[in-house]
Amino acid sequence: MAAPAAAQPLRDAATGLAVDPPPGYAATPMAVQGAQQARMAVRRPQDSDTGCQVAFVPAPQNESLRQEDLNRLARAPGWQRVLMATLQPLYNVISVEAFAHSGLEGVLLVADLRPRPDLPQRGQELRTLFAIVETPRGRTTTVCTEEKTRFATRRSEFEAVARGVVPPR
Repeated sequence: MAAPAAAQPLRDAATGLAVDPPPGYAATPMAVQGAQQARMAVRRPQDSDTGCQVAFVPAPQNESLRQEDLNRLARAPGWQRVLMATLQPLYNVISVEAFAHSGLEGVLLVADLRPRPDLPQRGQELRTLFAIVETPRGRTTTVCTEEKTRFATRRSEFEAVARGVVPPR
């Protein structure tokens, strides 16, 4: 049995967003949406509508802040409540916890899509992990999905994806 091939890092030259995928995953560029300036898929070969996406959105309001200030903000219950409130119209938030790596602090949220008539039934079968960090340049969000029945077995992989992300600084 062969060992998984080493994953190749991917870097967006314009923003500096980079990801070093864990073994068994591949990173590919994606078209940006809305305010995003960079977006990447990070998936295993067998993923079709599961796996991860990483996106960077600039935040001019962060430019005057130091990383230490943003890290302190990320630890504040008020900021965590704002993130939850942002997601709650679309998601039932299951858990919120601190997330830290490479001198950055953020939040990990686990959530399920709320039922809506305009969403396909497939959305009700998926669970999502969000890893959100802020830098003076903006917000980097890693979003990973898997079927609810398999989410727990992939969560550590998803956290490895999030720890392999290098946000623009």
